[in-house]
Amino acid sequence: MNPKTYQDLMPEVAYSSALDYIVFTCVDIAFLYGDRLLLAKRNHYPRKSWWIIGGRMVAGETPIQTAQRKASEEAQLHHLAAERFQYIGVYSTSFAFREQAPMHHGSHSVNLTYQVTLSESETQLLQLTSSEYDSNYQWIRLEQISELADPHSPLDQALLQIAQDLRIS
Repeated sequence: MNPKTYQDLMPEVAYSSALDYIVFTCVDIAFLYGDRLLLAKRNHYPRKSWWIIGGRMVAGETPIQTAQRKASEEAQLHHLAAERFQYIGVYSTSFAFREQAPMHHGSHSVNLTYQVTLSESETQLLQLTSSEYDSNYQWIRLEQISELADPHSPLDQALLQIAQDLRIS
């Protein structure tokens, strides 16, 4: 069965056990406005720091469907057309902690990452979900991301790589 609603998702205890053995797939979205990237502080593990918008794929979804769902659920940007999502790359991220018990077991994800360039009116509509993100988010110039990042952190290295890949594309 492919889950269609949150009630259809794997029970939490089973998911916690699965995280010890699987690499899960996420879809992340780099929202751009001019020369700026939207960064937000996540409220939950596995990433409780600056990152782009996104999250786990659900069985039965295509990556673009996941990106559209995440844009709608987490940024209130509904009905973004599939062709607006431009593929940037795939990134592997390993986390020391996770939200599910036992937290210290961490997790590992493969992140399919897309960029979407927003209009000024879309930036005004954008509203991040408070359960997922801190209310302080930033539109930051790509060249300034290194000021927020710790170059010794593997996760921040992934964020810096995404920023570099955005400048190239």
